[in-house]
Amino acid sequence: MDMDIKTRLDALVDRGTQLRARIPRDEHGPEYWTRTEEMPEFQAWLSSVANLIVAIAPTSSPLTRQVAAVLKHEDLKNGVPSTVIFQMQGLLTSAREEFEHGLLGRIEYIVAAATFDDFLDHAASYHKGDRKIEASVLASAVLEDTVKKIASKNQLTVTGRSLEPLIDELVKAGVFTPVKAKRVKGFAAVRNHALHAEWDNFDIRDVGELIAGTRELLEGFL
Repeated sequence: MDMDIKTRLDALVDRGTQLRARIPRDEHGPEYWTRTEEMPEFQAWLSSVANLIVAIAPTSSPLTRQVAAVLKHEDLKNGVPSTVIFQMQGLLTSAREEFEHGLLGRIEYIVAAATFDDFLDHAASYHKGDRKIEASVLASAVLEDTVKKIASKNQLTVTGRSLEPLIDELVKAGVFTPVKAKRVKGFAAVRNHALHAEWDNFDIRDVGELIAGTRELLEGFL
């Protein structure tokens, strides 16, 4: 699993470098905006970076707090300012260095219900403020790792497994009922859209259900 995380970190750092190289230089100031047609790529990268850092860094780590702060950038509701890209790339590079030196710990030991309470609270605050993107990114990260933690707790293999097969395995193991599994798959669908920057495929009400459903999983299964 550690190798999978390192590979993902390396891939996201490389992708961030490629995206930064495409940001146009402007002599009129330091703040640049991505072109409209490129915005989904930048948003998808931001979502993936936030998801990974939240997953591997303890709540007490400055990295997790800084990710949340970057995602609060007011202009994200209008597009992707270059400032956000630069800041997130810096956090990602730091996360990779910390992980390589063993300072973040193994993911299976740091993902727990208490770890993500604060992130769900942040997601709920964003949701209340009608900030769909920020709320969905944070809640999606919590959902994925909650399902994986539940699976690990029940002696199921999570390495290399996507959410839907894990949910099916949890039904077979008697952990989830078929009805519960159907609901969780609905939350996973919102998560998939959020992590691929498909913002038009879900609305703020879907995000609210994602947050509430994830909290139910944390409280009922961990």
